[in-house]
Amino acid sequence: MQTRAMPYFAFDHAKAAIAYYERVFGATNVYRLAPEAAQAKMFGLPADTDLTSMTMHAGFTVLGVQIACADAFQGHQEPSGQVAVMLDINGDDPTSVQAADDFYQRLVDSDEVTIDMPFVTQFWGDKMGHITDKYGISWMLSVSSWQKNSATTE
Repeated sequence: MQTRAMPYFAFDHAKAAIAYYERVFGATNVYRLAPEAAQAKMFGLPADTDLTSMTMHAGFTVLGVQIACADAFQGHQEPSGQVAVMLDINGDDPTSVQAADDFYQRLVDSDEVTIDMPFVTQFWGDKMGHITDKYGISWMLSVSSWQKNSATTE
């Protein structure tokens, strides 16, 4: 079986959120689809709604992880502290490790996230940090040995 998990965020204004993730997180591979008239009707939107400013479905990539999103058509959404997006970087690959360090520094320099836990080596030996973005979404950044971790789970 082939399966993958993909975070899917609902925003009050996904178009603005996507611009934030491009600017602050360096998001790439961005795409965005506005709803069509039939979809707007299905969601009960007024006929004069500016559909070009709305997002039916969109996505972007952060450090190789695909993220999907849309406007919150069912109403305002609140993030839960119970769930975090964990970006686990292969610590056996120097290029990936450098990308993680650069990513964290980009977030710090942006002054547009809250650093909940600095990205440093932890007592168990992996490097990990935790941030919360301006939308209240929790992000964990981890660098661990994929080779070592896969050997212990087999």
